[in-house]
Amino acid sequence: MLSKNLPDNVSEPTEIQTSFLKIRGKTLIFGNVVYKIDNIASIGLVDLSWTATYKQPMHKNSIVLFIIMIIALATVLYGFSSNIIVVIAIGAWLIYDSNKTINKKIKKYGMTIYTNNGLKKILVSRDKEFLEKVIWTLSDVMNSNEPKDITFNFETLDMSDKSIEIQGDIGAPVVSGNVKGNISGNVEGNVSGNVEGNVVN
Repeated sequence: MLSKNLPDNVSEPTEIQTSFLKIRGKTLIFGNVVYKIDNIASIGLVDLSWTATYKQPMHKNSIVLFIIMIIALATVLYGFSSNIIVVIAIGAWLIYDSNKTINKKIKKYGMTIYTNNGLKKILVSRDKEFLEKVIWTLSDVMNSNEPKDITFNFETLDMSDKSIEIQGDIGAPVVSGNVKGNISGNVEGNVSGNVEGNVVN
């Protein structure tokens, strides 16, 4: 599993927030940047999660206790010295209540992209499994000669694959999309898209 080798932190590469990551042929596109896939030296997964500390709101009874403390303090000034214990106890609790904090782990993961010329980028996402899917898909593309048309949506965490799989030597150009007019010859296999016109054998 990729998660077993997650580094504790990564500080050198530049973090990038992107909505889409596109694979077009042998290029990788995100934002306004286009990379040649053949120029990518390595890709990986890193854990960028961190713990955020928030100040916890004071208890709703704190105002009431503060008023009681003021009254008790006033009675101490008028000779009721025994109430000093009440003042100290309430004061200590109010100080404790005002300093309470909440720790929350913010999940954040990144896909590292290192190129042969030393460029280092991290595409960040909140979902580790989605990034693992991106990494394995990109790994397959790097080891394949077939052109790909794949789009990863980092906001909805889904993938769209419009690639055409070619098996064997077809001896002719591949056309993707709509075909109009007369088609002459033998058609074998799957035809993707809209075909309009006459088919002549």
